[in-house]
Amino acid sequence: MTWFWRIFFTFVLLAGWGVLGYFYVDFTLGSPKRTKPVEVEIPSESTLQEIGEILEQKRLLRESTFFRYYAKWKNKTNLRAGTFEILPNETLDQILVKIAEGKENKVKIVVPPGWTVYEIADRLEAKGFDKKAFLEALNNKKPRYAFEHKIAKSPDRKYKLEGYLYPDTYYFKPSEKPEEIINTMLGQFNTYYEKLNLEQKLQNNPRLKNMTLDKVVTVASLIQREGQDKQELPRIAGVIYNRLDIRMPLQVDASIVFMYREQGKKVTRVYQNMYKGVNHPYNTYINYGLPPGPISNTTAEALAAAVNPEKHKYLYYVTREDGTKRHFFATKFQQHQQYNAISKRNREKGQAMPTIGE
Repeated sequence: MTWFWRIFFTFVLLAGWGVLGYFYVDFTLGSPKRTKPVEVEIPSESTLQEIGEILEQKRLLRESTFFRYYAKWKNKTNLRAGTFEILPNETLDQILVKIAEGKENKVKIVVPPGWTVYEIADRLEAKGFDKKAFLEALNNKKPRYAFEHKIAKSPDRKYKLEGYLYPDTYYFKPSEKPEEIINTMLGQFNTYYEKLNLEQKLQNNPRLKNMTLDKVVTVASLIQREGQDKQELPRIAGVIYNRLDIRMPLQVDASIVFMYREQGKKVTRVYQNMYKGVNHPYNTYINYGLPPGPISNTTAEALAAAVNPEKHKYLYYVTREDGTKRHFFATKFQQHQQYNAISKRNREKGQAMPTIGE
């Protein structure tokens, strides 16, 4: 009977290892105790292995080793890209169902650099949010960040928070309140406001002695709309400050585009008859100094350029219109006219649109 007991104990041993293996796999596919929802973003074209690693990083799995095999066993291999909110009590099976069915809990909102509050409001409306409530909250919400108290109040300024909604990619719940949407964007601005030490630079740079935070953000908004090459932003900032120093009109076409947007009109190209003799606070062709407020929402690069303008004697610039997205810079008007002629020829060849008026 010795052979019987050998076979018996072998089966017992194998069964024991099988049970231990089952509990080990089950343990790795479980997650540590969660008390708060976890946001998970699954990029497009992610493999099962990559999704498992994402879930492990988010502590929704203890280990991702067996995840792809488990997903195949559950016939949940066609997992979708998206942003998902995983609740504390949701199991791996429920997570797989949510991702497989594409049940996103967040709405993706992309705010490109240089967009105005009008464009952001339109994007939010297209994604199912209340555009009117969003625009109203820009003036009515309670301040959450210290810098909000530094924003100038002006009857010429339609939306107080224009310029402070940081361009980025955001994810909001479909039921998100307008105030929270705005505060999230302001929070991103506050992050770079602190990283760039804007207040300290305002105090330490003699060139900025007459500038406030709000004025610097206004300069940054002009830079953001005028410059497309990041390397040129400090040089464009230098032109703006040079003109401010000698009380020369800024003559920024982007401000004219914004002026018409304030009136409910969308324009993409600026002609002389659109600003000549037009009495409006954002008409930088007839008014001296900065407009009443920012004309766009800006990036960290534009903010950095606004507090670190390049030192030079340039007073003019015009886009080259040669596909490089760069500008010609000039110290004298005669030289500027020559560059304008070159730019015009380049534009006629490529049918491009100018960035700055002639």
